[in-house]
Amino acid sequence: MRRRFVRCALLLCLFVLLVPSVAAAATQSPEPSPLAARGVIDLRGVNWQQQDVVLLNGEWEVYWQQLLNSFGSSQNRQTSMYMPVPSPWKKGVAGQTVSNHGFATYRLRILFDEEAANKQFALYMPSVASAYELWIDGQRLGQNGVVGKSREEMVPQNYSKVVVFRPKHPEAEVVLQVSNFVQRNGGVWEAIRLGPVQSIILQRESRLVYEALIAGSLFVMGIYHLILYPLRRKEKSALYFSVCCMAVSLRTLLLGETLAYRFIPVFPWSLGVKLEYLTSFVAMMALLLFVRSQYPQELKRGYVKGALLAGGILGSLVLLLPTWIFTEGLAVMEAYLVVNFGCLLLAYGKAAARKRTGSLLNGIGLLVFFLSVIGEILFYANLSPFENSAPLGLLVFLVTQMINLSRMIALSFERVEQLSLELRQINESLEEKVSRRTQALKEKNEELRRMEESRRKLLSNIAHELGTPLTSIQGFIKAMIDGVVKSDDSRYLHIIYDKTIYLHRIITDLFELSRMEARQIRFHYQPVMLLPFFRQLYEKYRMDIEEKGLSFHWETSCPAQVEGEPVLWVDPVRIEQVVANLLVNAQKYTPAGGAITLRVAWECTAGSGGLARICVRDTGSGMDAETLPFVFDRFYKGKGPRKGEGAGLGLAICKEIVDHHQGNLRVESEVGAGSAFTFSLPVRLKIGEGEGERDGQTGHHAGRGRSEHPGAGRAISHGQ
Repeated sequence: MRRRFVRCALLLCLFVLLVPSVAAAATQSPEPSPLAARGVIDLRGVNWQQQDVVLLNGEWEVYWQQLLNSFGSSQNRQTSMYMPVPSPWKKGVAGQTVSNHGFATYRLRILFDEEAANKQFALYMPSVASAYELWIDGQRLGQNGVVGKSREEMVPQNYSKVVVFRPKHPEAEVVLQVSNFVQRNGGVWEAIRLGPVQSIILQRESRLVYEALIAGSLFVMGIYHLILYPLRRKEKSALYFSVCCMAVSLRTLLLGETLAYRFIPVFPWSLGVKLEYLTSFVAMMALLLFVRSQYPQELKRGYVKGALLAGGILGSLVLLLPTWIFTEGLAVMEAYLVVNFGCLLLAYGKAAARKRTGSLLNGIGLLVFFLSVIGEILFYANLSPFENSAPLGLLVFLVTQMINLSRMIALSFERVEQLSLELRQINESLEEKVSRRTQALKEKNEELRRMEESRRKLLSNIAHELGTPLTSIQGFIKAMIDGVVKSDDSRYLHIIYDKTIYLHRIITDLFELSRMEARQIRFHYQPVMLLPFFRQLYEKYRMDIEEKGLSFHWETSCPAQVEGEPVLWVDPVRIEQVVANLLVNAQKYTPAGGAITLRVAWECTAGSGGLARICVRDTGSGMDAETLPFVFDRFYKGKGPRKGEGAGLGLAICKEIVDHHQGNLRVESEVGAGSAFTFSLPVRLKIGEGEGERDGQTGHHAGRGRSEHPGAGRAISHGQ
């Protein structure tokens, strides 16, 4: 393993050495070329076959606060000054400090050989801040944005262009009108390149390919890590690294050759500048979270929170402030990046000292990333020729992560080998494993047997219960056919209709009861407050009961001085079905003038919420002692004063529902004194996070059938 790690580290070093060389080749400067002096550059000695590109650096003639396009003798203009190009305005004109905001005209005369005249050349125009118009020999050949004398007049736009022209004389005049009122730097602060058309286009295409390759690689790796995150949500480092990669990828598209503006021509300039700054803050904050997730002991949580807060504040200022204000704070952004990089390097150093896995290699990659960021900062300070080097550094850092990932995969393979050995040891106890499988198979067979028995019972019950009403219906219909009973006699038609309703009720109840017994109905559990839930049921059914000449009472009994509210974890529709069925039974056997009471009592026990007891008591005819043991059996209709007319399925269904809720349903009755049906449900004072879901899984709540919700309050079968 150590040798493999050393080889990977050597490959990384080779990558670090080669990639910057490739990048430098893609953006390399040409051979030393003549410099402009006092607004004139002499290219008469340039061999264009040996030197493809010339930098138009040196002293340009500058007319400050003037926009000129012609320099004839009649041109009304002030005295010119000279400014070094490339350089921003803030470095001053002719030794005098000027504002970053303003406008000016640059002029350069280029001297060609006689042979070079009438040949086609091209100018590579970099990002001139923040708008310009290019004139060559009195013709306007290029433009970026709209040049203006105030912030209201100008329209900023600065991305690189290639301008092709053909000098008509050995001396060509280049005039550049520039205005800037919207950002920190104004003027021509990047080198303008001159050369044959093919050479300029080739160099530009090389830069385009380089930046597209870097941005695309970072984006793909960002997507790759983003896909990894859902596979293992506990490891958030993949998510953080994905955000960092995609932020730097987006920033790469906004700088250099500004590929974003080429992909989306209508991309707003101000939005691009804001994204350029925001992506820097987002990438750094994501990097902080990434390192924190890797080495939490070395990078303290308090520092990360402070850095994230500072980054959030700076990012908010970028979003809220106009570009001409927040771009002046570039030094603040650079300081934020440098300080945080220093802390990250310190954290990696501590991790390496403590011999954390992969910390040394990651530290090397982060150091390369940090140096690339320093190089980019120096570029914007006109102290380095290397532009947009941070993405390359991030790629190096990414390689270190890939090496560590490979190492982790290798360790995982070793773990797999170890687990394979343990598996062989487990297989030695095959008898125990087979026994467990056999037991599981027996349980499945028992479940199938129970389902088959339920099916047979259902068919038997259907044949048993449907016989009588079907015979009655057939008799009435036969009497109508024979003329014994008139076919339009509404009394017999109502009887037949009632019989069909009764048949439909029996079939529905039988199916539902069979599905409950076979555990094929899914209950939809949710937390409900004990007293409010049953109180609203009392209010819901009170009017129906009182309209039948019965009085309906509400009673509660709760323990005193108990903190918290009693909560049930139930299927509200099914519990309402139980209450409605009990109330309908009570109405059926209670004469007019009698009373029905819905009582809710809560018994609290130490260490838990206790039990809730819900009682439906009536003052009806009651039942004798011989009937009580069978009252919850299916098809038992009782005898004596409470002998029912239904199918005897309602109470059986109620008992199944209560059993599913881990409760108990019982009855107390006395002939002539009424009956009291009471069912209990477990109560909790509080439901912690995820508790309800666990309870729902332990009470046979998830059947294999589809979810069914019987109508609220529907009494399925009211006979006992």
